[in-house]
Amino acid sequence: MSTATDRAAALYAAGVASSTDGRPIVAARQLRTALRTLNGRSAESATESGVAELRGRILISLAWVEAEQGHLDLGFRLLDEAEPLIPAHLRWLLLGQRGLLLRRGGRDEVAVREYDTAIALLSEHSEPVGLVKALSNRGALYLAAGRVGLARADLRRSAQIAGRHGLTMLEALVTHNLGDLDLLAGDLPSALSTFAAVAGVYQDRAPGRLPNLAIDRARALLAAGLLGEADRELATAMEQARAQRLPYVYLDALLARAEAALLAGRPAAARAWATEARARLLRRRNARRAAVAELLALRARHAATAATAAVAGPARALATALNALGLVEDGLVAGLLAVRALVADRRVADAERELTRHRRPRSSDRLDTRLLWRLAHAELATAAGRPAEAARHLRAGMVSLQRYRSQLGCLDLQTGAAVHGRDLAAAGVSGALASGSPAEVYRWSELARAQALLLPPVRPPEDPEAVAALEELRQVRGALRDAELAEAPTGALRVRSEALQRRIREHAWSAAGPGTATRPAPMRAVMAELAEAAMVVYLRDGAALWALVAVAGSARLVPLGALAHAEEALLRLRADLDVQAGRALPSRLARAVAQATRRDAAALAADVLDPVLDLVGDRDLVVVPTGALVTVPWAVLPGCAQRPVTVAPSATTWRVARSRRADHEAGPDPARALLVAGPGTERGEAEVRAIAVTHAHATVLTGSAATPDAVLARLGDVRVAHLAAHGHHAADNPLFSALDLAGGPLMGYDLQHVDGTPAIVVLSACDLGLADVRPGDETLGMVTALLSTGSCTVVASVSRVADDTAMTVMTGYHRATGRGLSPAVALAGATESAHPASFVCFGAG
Repeated sequence: MSTATDRAAALYAAGVASSTDGRPIVAARQLRTALRTLNGRSAESATESGVAELRGRILISLAWVEAEQGHLDLGFRLLDEAEPLIPAHLRWLLLGQRGLLLRRGGRDEVAVREYDTAIALLSEHSEPVGLVKALSNRGALYLAAGRVGLARADLRRSAQIAGRHGLTMLEALVTHNLGDLDLLAGDLPSALSTFAAVAGVYQDRAPGRLPNLAIDRARALLAAGLLGEADRELATAMEQARAQRLPYVYLDALLARAEAALLAGRPAAARAWATEARARLLRRRNARRAAVAELLALRARHAATAATAAVAGPARALATALNALGLVEDGLVAGLLAVRALVADRRVADAERELTRHRRPRSSDRLDTRLLWRLAHAELATAAGRPAEAARHLRAGMVSLQRYRSQLGCLDLQTGAAVHGRDLAAAGVSGALASGSPAEVYRWSELARAQALLLPPVRPPEDPEAVAALEELRQVRGALRDAELAEAPTGALRVRSEALQRRIREHAWSAAGPGTATRPAPMRAVMAELAEAAMVVYLRDGAALWALVAVAGSARLVPLGALAHAEEALLRLRADLDVQAGRALPSRLARAVAQATRRDAAALAADVLDPVLDLVGDRDLVVVPTGALVTVPWAVLPGCAQRPVTVAPSATTWRVARSRRADHEAGPDPARALLVAGPGTERGEAEVRAIAVTHAHATVLTGSAATPDAVLARLGDVRVAHLAAHGHHAADNPLFSALDLAGGPLMGYDLQHVDGTPAIVVLSACDLGLADVRPGDETLGMVTALLSTGSCTVVASVSRVADDTAMTVMTGYHRATGRGLSPAVALAGATESAHPASFVCFGAG
C-alpha cells in the first residue's frame, strides 16, 4: 500500500479508538480526514480491493459516530455507500453497525434480525472482536425487551470470549451490560458493584464512556430510592454529554432525570424534562422513545393537577400506542394511569372497564409497575365501596416492597427504598383512619413505617480498600477540622473527603441483603408488653396528624391537627435549645431565650401531647413518631417533665428491642462497660471517671487511648458503652455522622464492620440523636446505625448540649441504672434538675 493508504489506515484506527472512548466529534473528524486521504489517491489505485475495503470500513465507523451526534439518516446513507465496498467475509461488520443504528431509531425488532445474521457469519477463532460486539449488542437489545434469559446468555458468552482474548475494554463494556441486566432483575447490590468496577476501567481507558455509566448508575440509585444521588449523577451525565455532543446520551439522561423528579415528588420539573425529551426524540423520528417521554410527561401532569379528567383520555390512547410499538410494560403503566384518572374523576364504571383491558404485571416488570398495579386496583376498589379488597391489594404491595428491600444489604439503600411504597402506604393509612378501627390503624402503622429495622443486619463484603478508605477519611476529616480552625485553605481536603465518602458508600451498597425480615408484631402482643405504660403512635394523613393511643389493654384514635404546625414549633424549640447550650448569654437575652423555650415547648406540647394526656395519665410513655417528630426533646415538654419516655421507630422494633435486651441481661458478664472520653471536651474525662465508679467491670479509654480502632474492637464485648465526645450529625449523608475521638472520627459506617454493638449505648454528645427522615418514616443517622446493628437502647441528644448539663445528666443516669432502673426511667430522673435537657431514650427504653 502507498503512504497515503497507510496514513488513512492510521487515521481510521485513531477514529475507531476515539469512538470507543465515547468522543464522536473527534472520531468523525479523524474518519473524514481518512476518507479525504484516500480520495487523494489516483483513480486507478482507488479501485484496489484493499483500498475499497478500507474505505468501506471507514464509512461504517463514520456512520456510527454521525448517528451518535444525532445524524441518523446520514448514518444509514453512509452504510448504504459502504455496502458494495465490503467483501462477503466482512458482511457481519455492516450488519452489526446497521443493527446499532436501527436500535438508535427505536426499531429494535429489525435490529435483532440484523444481529442474528451477523452472529451466524462470525466465529471466535477468526473474528473474536466482531463476535464479542455482536453478542453484546444483541444482548443489550434483549435486555431492553425484558428477555432476561436470552440477554444473560449473550452477554455471558460475549464476556467469556473477551476475557479469553484479553480484550479488556470490550470486556468492560460487556460487564457494564451485565450490570444493566442485574439492575433489570432487581439485584441492585450486584449492579452497583459492577458499575463501580467498570468505572475504574472507563476512567483509565475510555473516559468518554463515563456519561453512559453515570446514567445507569443513576437508574440503580433511583431503584434504591436515593433520589438526590441519582439526580446529581444525571446532572453530571447531561453536562458531559452536552460537552461531548452526544445527543442520545443526553436524551437518556434527560428521560432518567424526569423519572427521578417524578419519584421525588417534583412533577413540574419532571414534566418539563420529559416534554423537552419528547420534542427532541420526535425530531429524530424515534417514535418508541418519544412515546416513553410522553408517558412520563403525562404521569407528571397527573401528579401535579386535580384536572384528572384531562389525563384519562390521553393515557388510554397512549397505552394503545405503546402496546403497538411493542412497549408492553409502558403500555400497562399508561393504562393504569388512565384507571387512576378515571377513579379520581368518579367514573368508576369506566375505570372498571379500562382495568379489564390490561394484563397483570409480570415478575420481570419493574417494582414500580407492580406497585402501581396494586395501587390502581386499591383506588378503584375504594371508590367502588370494596374496602376489604382495597386493603388486600395495598397490603400485598407493601409485602412486595419489603421482599424487594430484603435483597438490599446496606441501611442506606434499605431506608431509601421506602419511597417506592409512599403512595401505597399513604393510601393504606388513610383508609385505616377512615375506617375508625384502632386495630386496622395499628396494622397499617406497622406495615408503613421503619421497615428497614425489621431486617437482620448484614456486614458489607470484606475489602481492604474500603477499610483503607475509612481510615484515610478519618485522617482527612481530622486535617479538615484543623485547617478550618487555623483558617487555612480547605478546598483540596474537601474534594478528597467527598471522593472517599463516595467510595465508602459504593462499597456498602454492594452488600447483598438477608432475604428475610421480622414480621410486624400483633397488637395484642404489644399491649401485653406495655403492661402499665402507654404507647402513642403518631400518623399522618395528608396534612393532618393523628395519634393512636394504646393504654390499659385498649386503643383509641385522637385527631391532633396539622403536622406542619407541630413541625414548625419543634424547629423553633430545637433552635432555642441550641442557642442556650454552653453559652454565657447576657442576663436579659438569657431570660428572653428561656421564655421563648417555654413558649415553644408549650406550643409543641399543645400540638402533640396535651390532647392525649387524659388517656395517658401519669404512665410511662412509649412514643412512635412520624416525620420530624422523631427529634422532639420530650423531656422539655411540660407534660413529660420527670416522665420516662422512650422513642421507638415502630411498635414492632420496640418489642423486638426489649426482647433482645432481656437476652443480653441473661447472658454472661451483663455488667461489663466501655467508657470513652474523646478529645477537646472540658468535661469528657471527668465524666467517664465519675461514671466508672458506678460500674464494677469498666474499661476506660481516655486521651490518646480513645481511638476509633480501640473503641470498635471492644464494642462487641460489653453490654454498656458510654461515649463522651464532640458529635456531628451529617444531614446530607447521615451515616457519616460522627463522634470525634483521638486519631479521627468514629462514623456510622464504621458500625457496619463490627460483629455487634452493646445492648445500651449512651452518646454524650451534641446532635447525634438527629436523623434524616425518609419516606415511610425510615430514619438514618447514628442512632439508626446502632439500632440496626444490634443495640437495644441508645441515649442521645437531639440538640446541642452544654458541658455542665451533660455532666449532670450523665452521671445521674448511670447512678440510677446502677441501682437497676431502666434507661428511660434513669434518664427521666437524671434530667429533673438539669434544665433544659434534650437527651432522648431511643429503642427499648
